Amino acid sequence: MSSLIIFFPIIGLAFMTLIAEEDGFLDLIYWALFIHIVLGIFFVISSYVSGMNSFVHPMYDKGLPFLHAAKGFTTTVQTFGTLIIAWFLIYYWRKDESKLGLMDKLAYLIVFLGLVLTFNRNSLLIYYIILFFKHKRIFWVSVIAGLGFFIYFFEFINKLIFNLSTLTSRSDLLQAFRIAFFEQTDWLGYLIGHGNNIVDESIAKGTYYSTGYIENGTSVLLYTYGFMGYFFYLISVFVFSILFWMKGKAFYATLLFYIFIIAQQFTHEFYSTTIYILLAVFLLIFNKFTKLERKAHLFSPAE
Repeated sequence: MSSLIIFFPIIGLAFMTLIAEEDGFLDLIYWALFIHIVLGIFFVISSYVSGMNSFVHPMYDKGLPFLHAAKGFTTTVQTFGTLIIAWFLIYYWRKDESKLGLMDKLAYLIVFLGLVLTFNRNSLLIYYIILFFKHKRIFWVSVIAGLGFFIYFFEFINKLIFNLSTLTSRSDLLQAFRIAFFEQTDWLGYLIGHGNNIVDESIAKGTYYSTGYIENGTSVLLYTYGFMGYFFYLISVFVFSILFWMKGKAFYATLLFYIFIIAQQFTHEFYSTTIYILLAVFLLIFNKFTKLERKAHLFSPAE
Protein backbone atom coordinates (compact mmCIF):
# COMPACT_ATOMS: atom_id res chain seq x y z
CA MET A 1 0.00 0.00 0.00
CA SER A 2 3.00 2.31 -0.37
CA SER A 3 2.84 5.47 -2.48
CA LEU A 4 5.42 7.29 -4.60
CA ILE A 5 4.42 10.58 -2.92
CA ILE A 6 6.61 9.62 0.04
CA PHE A 7 9.67 10.36 -2.13
CA PHE A 8 8.54 13.94 -2.79
CA PRO A 9 10.57 15.32 0.17
CA ILE A 10 13.74 13.94 -1.47
CA ILE A 11 12.99 16.00 -4.58
CA GLY A 12 12.17 19.02 -2.40
CA LEU A 13 15.38 18.75 -0.41
CA ALA A 14 17.44 18.29 -3.58
CA PHE A 15 15.78 21.40 -5.03
CA MET A 16 16.52 23.32 -1.82
CA THR A 17 20.18 22.24 -1.77
CA LEU A 18 20.81 23.16 -5.41
CA ILE A 19 19.17 26.58 -5.06
CA ALA A 20 21.21 27.34 -1.93
CA GLU A 21 24.41 27.17 -4.01
CA GLU A 22 23.36 30.23 -6.05
CA ASP A 23 23.84 33.54 -4.24
CA GLY A 24 21.69 35.51 -6.66
CA PHE A 25 18.66 33.32 -6.05
CA LEU A 26 17.83 35.12 -2.81
CA ASP A 27 16.96 38.34 -4.63
CA LEU A 28 15.22 36.39 -7.38
CA ILE A 29 12.99 34.55 -4.89
CA TYR A 30 12.38 37.81 -3.02
CA TRP A 31 10.85 39.61 -6.01
CA ALA A 32 9.19 36.51 -7.47
CA LEU A 33 7.38 35.95 -4.17
CA PHE A 34 6.40 39.61 -4.08
CA ILE A 35 4.78 39.36 -7.52
CA HIS A 36 2.92 36.22 -6.41
CA ILE A 37 1.68 37.95 -3.25
CA VAL A 38 0.49 41.00 -5.21
CA LEU A 39 -1.46 38.71 -7.51
CA GLY A 40 -2.92 36.92 -4.49
CA ILE A 41 -4.18 40.25 -3.13
CA PHE A 42 -5.59 41.16 -6.55
CA PHE A 43 -7.53 37.88 -6.68
CA VAL A 44 -9.07 38.61 -3.27
CA ILE A 45 -10.15 42.11 -4.30
CA SER A 46 -11.54 40.85 -7.61
CA SER A 47 -13.50 38.13 -5.77
CA TYR A 48 -15.49 40.84 -4.00
CA VAL A 49 -15.98 42.86 -7.20
CA SER A 50 -16.60 40.27 -9.91
CA GLY A 51 -17.41 37.11 -7.97
CA MET A 52 -15.61 34.14 -6.46
CA ASN A 53 -12.53 32.69 -8.16
CA SER A 54 -10.40 29.62 -7.51
CA PHE A 55 -7.53 31.65 -6.01
CA VAL A 56 -9.37 32.58 -2.80
CA HIS A 57 -10.94 30.58 0.01
CA PRO A 58 -14.38 31.64 1.27
CA MET A 59 -14.37 31.12 5.02
CA TYR A 60 -17.53 29.05 5.37
CA ASP A 61 -15.69 26.69 7.71
CA LYS A 62 -15.34 29.46 10.31
CA GLY A 63 -18.87 30.76 9.89
CA LEU A 64 -17.61 33.87 8.05
CA PRO A 65 -18.55 33.33 4.38
CA PHE A 66 -18.32 37.06 3.68
CA LEU A 67 -14.54 36.88 4.21
CA HIS A 68 -12.41 35.70 1.30
CA ALA A 69 -8.94 34.44 2.30
CA ALA A 70 -5.99 34.75 -0.07
CA LYS A 71 -4.29 31.60 -1.32
CA GLY A 72 -2.73 32.83 -4.58
CA PHE A 73 -1.58 30.04 -6.87
CA THR A 74 -1.11 27.65 -3.94
CA THR A 75 -3.64 25.10 -2.73
CA THR A 76 -4.44 26.55 0.71
CA VAL A 77 -4.21 29.77 2.71
CA GLN A 78 -1.60 28.03 4.89
CA THR A 79 0.76 27.40 1.97
CA PHE A 80 0.28 30.97 0.71
CA GLY A 81 1.08 32.19 4.22
CA THR A 82 4.29 30.13 4.14
CA LEU A 83 5.45 32.00 1.02
CA ILE A 84 4.68 35.31 2.73
CA ILE A 85 6.78 34.29 5.75
CA ALA A 86 9.60 33.35 3.35
CA TRP A 87 9.43 36.88 1.90
CA PHE A 88 9.63 38.42 5.37
CA LEU A 89 12.73 36.33 6.15
CA ILE A 90 14.52 37.74 3.11
CA TYR A 91 13.31 41.26 3.89
CA TYR A 92 14.82 41.21 7.37
CA TRP A 93 18.04 39.71 6.05
CA ARG A 94 18.23 42.60 3.57
CA LYS A 95 17.49 45.02 6.41
CA ASP A 96 20.31 43.59 8.53
CA GLU A 97 22.63 43.94 5.54
CA SER A 98 21.49 47.56 4.92
CA LYS A 99 20.14 46.66 1.48
CA LEU A 100 16.66 48.12 1.84
CA GLY A 101 15.33 50.87 -0.38
CA LEU A 102 12.06 52.75 -0.66
CA MET A 103 10.65 50.04 -2.91
CA ASP A 104 11.32 47.41 -0.21
CA LYS A 105 9.48 49.44 2.42
CA LEU A 106 6.48 49.92 0.15
CA ALA A 107 6.57 46.21 -0.70
CA TYR A 108 6.53 45.42 3.04
CA LEU A 109 3.16 47.15 3.47
CA ILE A 110 1.71 45.25 0.51
CA VAL A 111 3.01 41.89 1.75
CA PHE A 112 1.66 42.63 5.24
CA LEU A 113 -1.75 43.21 3.66
CA GLY A 114 -1.37 39.83 1.94
CA LEU A 115 -0.61 38.23 5.31
CA VAL A 116 -3.72 39.74 6.89
CA LEU A 117 -5.85 38.58 3.96
CA THR A 118 -4.86 34.95 4.57
CA PHE A 119 -6.71 35.13 7.93
CA ASN A 120 -4.46 32.19 8.83
CA ARG A 121 -3.74 31.74 12.54
CA ASN A 122 -0.47 29.92 11.99
CA SER A 123 0.98 32.57 9.68
CA LEU A 124 -0.18 35.43 11.90
CA LEU A 125 1.39 33.83 14.96
CA ILE A 126 4.70 33.40 13.11
CA TYR A 127 4.54 37.08 12.19
CA TYR A 128 4.06 37.94 15.86
CA ILE A 129 7.27 36.05 16.61
CA ILE A 130 8.95 38.18 13.93
CA LEU A 131 7.60 41.33 15.60
CA PHE A 132 8.93 40.16 18.97
CA PHE A 133 12.47 39.98 17.58
CA LYS A 134 12.45 42.86 15.12
CA HIS A 135 9.90 45.38 16.42
CA LYS A 136 9.51 44.89 20.16
CA ARG A 137 7.72 48.21 20.71
CA ILE A 138 5.17 47.44 17.99
CA PHE A 139 4.83 43.92 19.41
CA TRP A 140 3.85 45.08 22.90
CA VAL A 141 1.63 47.91 21.63
CA SER A 142 -0.16 45.48 19.31
CA VAL A 143 -0.61 42.98 22.15
CA ILE A 144 -2.26 45.65 24.33
CA ALA A 145 -4.35 46.97 21.42
CA GLY A 146 -5.24 43.42 20.45
CA LEU A 147 -6.60 42.71 23.93
CA GLY A 148 -8.83 45.76 23.72
CA PHE A 149 -9.91 44.87 20.19
CA PHE A 150 -10.67 41.32 21.30
CA ILE A 151 -12.86 42.48 24.17
CA TYR A 152 -14.79 44.86 21.91
CA PHE A 153 -15.19 42.44 18.97
CA PHE A 154 -15.29 39.26 21.05
CA GLU A 155 -17.74 37.28 18.92
CA PHE A 156 -16.08 38.08 15.59
CA ILE A 157 -12.53 37.38 16.83
CA ASN A 158 -13.66 34.20 18.56
CA LYS A 159 -14.99 32.88 15.23
CA LEU A 160 -11.96 33.94 13.24
CA ILE A 161 -9.02 33.21 15.53
CA PHE A 162 -10.20 31.11 18.45
CA ASN A 163 -12.60 28.89 16.54
CA LEU A 164 -12.56 25.72 18.64
CA SER A 165 -14.67 23.81 16.11
CA THR A 166 -11.76 23.81 13.62
CA LEU A 167 -9.42 22.53 16.33
CA THR A 168 -11.92 19.80 17.19
CA SER A 169 -12.22 18.87 13.53
CA ARG A 170 -8.43 18.51 13.32
CA SER A 171 -8.55 16.11 16.26
CA ASP A 172 -11.32 14.12 14.58
CA LEU A 173 -9.25 13.96 11.40
CA LEU A 174 -6.53 12.17 13.40
CA GLN A 175 -8.90 9.41 14.50
CA ALA A 176 -7.98 7.19 11.55
CA PHE A 177 -4.27 7.75 12.24
CA ARG A 178 -4.63 6.82 15.91
CA ILE A 179 -6.40 3.57 15.04
CA ALA A 180 -4.08 2.61 12.18
CA PHE A 181 -0.80 3.51 13.87
CA PHE A 182 -1.27 2.85 17.57
CA GLU A 183 -3.71 -0.05 17.36
CA GLN A 184 -2.96 -1.87 14.10
CA THR A 185 0.77 -1.39 13.44
CA ASP A 186 3.44 -4.05 13.92
CA TRP A 187 7.03 -3.42 15.06
CA LEU A 188 8.26 -2.88 11.47
CA GLY A 189 5.59 -0.24 10.91
CA TYR A 190 6.63 1.53 14.10
CA LEU A 191 10.25 1.41 12.97
CA ILE A 192 10.10 2.50 9.30
CA GLY A 193 6.44 3.49 8.82
CA HIS A 194 3.75 2.44 6.38
CA GLY A 195 5.24 4.00 3.26
CA ASN A 196 2.03 5.92 2.68
CA ASN A 197 0.79 9.30 3.91
CA ILE A 198 -2.91 8.34 3.86
CA VAL A 199 -4.57 5.81 6.15
CA ASP A 200 -6.22 2.89 4.35
CA GLU A 201 -9.89 3.45 3.45
CA SER A 202 -10.96 0.29 5.27
CA ILE A 203 -10.00 2.02 8.53
CA ALA A 204 -10.87 5.59 7.59
CA LYS A 205 -14.46 4.87 6.58
CA GLY A 206 -15.35 3.95 10.17
CA THR A 207 -14.21 7.34 11.54
CA TYR A 208 -16.14 10.58 11.97
CA TYR A 209 -14.97 12.20 8.72
CA SER A 210 -14.43 8.93 6.82
CA THR A 211 -11.08 10.23 5.55
CA GLY A 212 -7.59 8.85 5.87
CA TYR A 213 -5.93 12.21 5.29
CA ILE A 214 -3.51 13.07 8.11
CA GLU A 215 -3.27 16.81 8.77
CA ASN A 216 -0.89 16.82 11.75
CA GLY A 217 2.81 17.01 10.80
CA THR A 218 4.10 14.75 13.56
CA SER A 219 1.43 12.16 12.82
CA VAL A 220 2.09 12.07 9.08
CA LEU A 221 5.83 11.62 9.65
CA LEU A 222 5.28 8.82 12.16
CA TYR A 223 2.74 7.02 9.99
CA THR A 224 4.70 7.41 6.75
CA TYR A 225 8.31 7.05 7.88
CA GLY A 226 8.04 5.54 11.35
CA PHE A 227 9.99 6.50 14.46
CA MET A 228 13.29 6.29 12.55
CA GLY A 229 12.10 8.82 9.99
CA TYR A 230 10.64 11.14 12.62
CA PHE A 231 13.84 10.92 14.69
CA PHE A 232 15.90 11.90 11.64
CA TYR A 233 13.54 14.84 11.03
CA LEU A 234 13.83 16.03 14.65
CA ILE A 235 17.62 15.79 14.62
CA SER A 236 17.81 17.71 11.33
CA VAL A 237 15.64 20.56 12.62
CA PHE A 238 17.49 20.75 15.95
CA VAL A 239 20.92 20.77 14.25
CA PHE A 240 19.91 23.45 11.72
CA SER A 241 18.42 25.60 14.51
CA ILE A 242 21.54 25.19 16.67
CA LEU A 243 23.78 26.17 13.74
CA PHE A 244 21.85 29.42 13.39
CA TRP A 245 22.03 29.93 17.16
CA MET A 246 25.81 29.40 17.16
CA LYS A 247 26.12 32.19 14.61
CA GLY A 248 24.24 34.49 16.98
CA LYS A 249 21.11 34.42 14.82
CA ALA A 250 18.46 33.67 17.46
CA PHE A 251 15.81 35.20 15.20
CA TYR A 252 16.26 32.60 12.46
CA ALA A 253 16.90 29.77 14.93
CA THR A 254 13.62 30.45 16.76
CA LEU A 255 11.57 30.79 13.58
CA LEU A 256 13.05 27.63 12.11
CA PHE A 257 12.29 25.65 15.27
CA TYR A 258 8.77 27.02 15.61
CA ILE A 259 7.79 26.52 11.96
CA PHE A 260 9.12 22.97 11.64
CA ILE A 261 8.30 21.62 15.10
CA ILE A 262 5.43 23.54 16.70
CA ALA A 263 3.51 24.85 13.67
CA GLN A 264 3.48 21.38 12.12
CA GLN A 265 1.24 20.20 14.97
CA PHE A 266 -1.62 22.10 13.35
CA THR A 267 -0.93 21.30 9.70
CA HIS A 268 1.80 19.99 7.43
CA GLU A 269 3.26 20.90 4.05
CA PHE A 270 5.72 18.06 3.53
CA TYR A 271 4.20 17.27 0.14
CA SER A 272 3.92 20.87 -1.01
CA THR A 273 6.59 22.91 -2.80
CA THR A 274 6.04 25.90 -0.49
CA ILE A 275 7.80 24.36 2.51
CA TYR A 276 10.89 23.64 0.40
CA ILE A 277 10.94 27.19 -0.95
CA LEU A 278 10.89 28.35 2.68
CA LEU A 279 13.68 25.90 3.54
CA ALA A 280 15.69 27.13 0.55
CA VAL A 281 15.37 30.69 1.89
CA PHE A 282 16.61 29.58 5.33
CA LEU A 283 19.57 27.79 3.74
CA LEU A 284 20.42 30.67 1.39
CA ILE A 285 20.48 33.07 4.34
CA PHE A 286 22.57 30.63 6.37
CA ASN A 287 25.07 30.31 3.52
CA LYS A 288 25.24 34.10 3.25
CA PHE A 289 26.27 34.34 6.90
CA THR A 290 28.82 31.56 6.43
CA LYS A 291 30.42 33.27 3.42
CA LEU A 292 30.57 36.60 5.24
CA GLU A 293 32.38 34.92 8.14
CA ARG A 294 34.89 33.30 5.78
CA LYS A 295 35.53 36.62 4.09
CA ALA A 296 36.00 38.36 7.44
CA HIS A 297 38.43 35.64 8.49
CA LEU A 298 40.49 35.80 5.29
CA PHE A 299 40.95 39.56 5.51
CA SER A 300 41.06 40.01 9.29
CA PRO A 301 43.69 42.37 10.79
CA ALA A 302 45.40 39.44 12.52
CA GLU A 303 46.01 37.79 9.14
